[in-house]
Amino acid sequence: MRQDKDRSSKWLIAQAAGSILKLAGFSGFTSWKHLSSEVVAPRRLLDGLIELRYPDRPEPALVLIEIESYPDADVDRQVFDDLALVWLEHRRVPDVVSLILKPKGHLQANGTAEQVSPTGSTRIGGSWPVIQLWDIPAEQLLDDGDVGLIPWVPLTRSDAPPDQLLGRCVERINTVTDDARRGALLAVTEIFAGLAFPGRRFANLFGGPTTMIESPVLDEAFALVEARSTRSNIAEILDSRFGNIPPEL
Repeated sequence: MRQDKDRSSKWLIAQAAGSILKLAGFSGFTSWKHLSSEVVAPRRLLDGLIELRYPDRPEPALVLIEIESYPDADVDRQVFDDLALVWLEHRRVPDVVSLILKPKGHLQANGTAEQVSPTGSTRIGGSWPVIQLWDIPAEQLLDDGDVGLIPWVPLTRSDAPPDQLLGRCVERINTVTDDARRGALLAVTEIFAGLAFPGRRFANLFGGPTTMIESPVLDEAFALVEARSTRSNIAEILDSRFGNIPPEL
């Protein structure tokens, strides 16, 4: 499930980061650009780095998105590490969205981290908001009108029976006219439903058995995202080395 969740989260960041930012309380931005395919350190990829444009700001803002299944003790350290990497790469401190999908015992992410030198004379640290999906009412997302929020609904707070809640999710997603996007949204929602309701299967609601690894629809959607990211990275490298690239290339 961890690999399934990771792939689902990364697909949602690449395809619906604007919805995630809305979930985190961001507003007023006119556009966003996904930068998360950028490698900022050897063997280290961020969950998501988003560039935001605001009408009243000349420079774009950066938002670091980190998504974890459970609030284990390592979450804050990972966010802090990635925050430091973004600072080193861009020389800007990004806003942070730390999104936790499901509670686990008494563990929690505090949204703070600090490192201290052996002598105690030097300290570096940071703080950021933590969003726990189980604290958010499901109706808030269902009534929003943004279909990009729907895959998160199974993990939010609701008194409705799971079949009823997920049925409403399917109804909303089925309004999407693009077949590939609709299929991917259904598959991701089913994966998160499995995380929210372990041991339950909802294949009848989502149109048949799908798993993240074996779903042809989702694999195709992921392949498209990865291809676009690869093309974008190659174009940036060529542009930085040889100047502007002709549009036909």
